[in-house]
Amino acid sequence: MRYLLLLLVALGMAGCSSTPDPEVASKLEVSMVEPVVEPESSAPSVEDIISVYKQWKGVPYRMGGTSQRGVDCSAFAREVFRDALGIELPRSTRSQVQEGTRVAKNDLVEGDLVFFRINRRLNHVGIYIGNGEFIHASTTKGVTRSRLDDSYWRGKFWQARRVNI
Repeated sequence: MRYLLLLLVALGMAGCSSTPDPEVASKLEVSMVEPVVEPESSAPSVEDIISVYKQWKGVPYRMGGTSQRGVDCSAFAREVFRDALGIELPRSTRSQVQEGTRVAKNDLVEGDLVFFRINRRLNHVGIYIGNGEFIHASTTKGVTRSRLDDSYWRGKFWQARRVNI
């Protein structure tokens, strides 16, 4: 038994000193590397956005409003970004249009800010939720969903911005 143990130790040491077959060595190295873990997607969760929207749906529009008693478009966008995405947006549309990077209308993804020029002095903001729809605080309908291809909004579209998450 003692000789058998010595023989196994000797064989083990001899195996350590030999040069491994290169093909086997490369397979061993690959198997010892930790798997690459892809970072989580930085795309916002549309479910989280819709969840916040449902809490605000129907709240009337009020210029300068920031509460459930009345809210304007930029305050609504700010609330959605804060509650659904954990991002603090500036309070005004004028400041929000400076956030993130500009994206083409045909490259929109859920969570992009969409901006409209209502007239020379008035802008409007909403949040794209996919399938050609956006959520916003409408002056006539309060917090609601609308379509980008609606004749009114299509003619007023100005630009879209993607805020880095």
